[in-house]
Amino acid sequence: MLDIISCEFSKLKRLKFILISILGACLFPIPATILIAKDNLPFEQLFKLVVNFGYFLLLPIVLSIVASQLFFIERDNDVLKNLATVPVPKGKLALAKLAVLLFISLFYSVAGLGATIIGGFIVGIVEGVAVKLGMSIAFGIMFFVTVLPVVVLIVYFNRSYIFSIILSFVYAIFNFSISLNIINFEPNNPLLSVLPAPVIMRWWMAFWGDPTGEYTVLRQPYLLSTPACVGILCLITIIAVLLICMIYKKQEN
Repeated sequence: MLDIISCEFSKLKRLKFILISILGACLFPIPATILIAKDNLPFEQLFKLVVNFGYFLLLPIVLSIVASQLFFIERDNDVLKNLATVPVPKGKLALAKLAVLLFISLFYSVAGLGATIIGGFIVGIVEGVAVKLGMSIAFGIMFFVTVLPVVVLIVYFNRSYIFSIILSFVYAIFNFSISLNIINFEPNNPLLSVLPAPVIMRWWMAFWGDPTGEYTVLRQPYLLSTPACVGILCLITIIAVLLICMIYKKQEN
């Protein structure tokens, strides 16, 4: 299994989009820093802004596009028959691709935090770096889970890159719109407990500061505890990974 993962990592050299996306993670905090510095807001607000837009919007789009490249690379290079003669178990190959996707998500999150910290020094005092590093790693894992449902669709339809990119944008923006406007929904709305991004937002909202206490009352019905959030995301992961492996094996057989 480690050999298959290593082989998948070696393919990343051909995927220039990944390098561009990581660069984007480092560049996104720049306009965020300008906005925060203009209003003279603390580093905490900068981190929140980067998470809400860099992670909830950009990261799922990046991961979905990378997933389509990873899962289509053998098909587009016409090497599937060669893999069948090695043989490479298709289920393990799918898991290896998902492992690479998880690594990219983690790397993106940590790189984004690094750029945010640099922006924080411009804004003022940088505080709670260790906590934010831990949260960034957690976000990297969580947002890997958010793209699994769309990866299921990408693998199932097995269409062109253009189709996958459109699907990725629609899925990411749909999740982002619900997450950003979560208090406009009823707390018991099924979408808030089924879609992974709103689930993460309901967990993330518990960490927001509120000096006046005005918004705490509004957010309270929507908040999710860590065990509840982890439980839902684990369930989504298990179902999605099983579907991805089953569909991928069926297609190649």
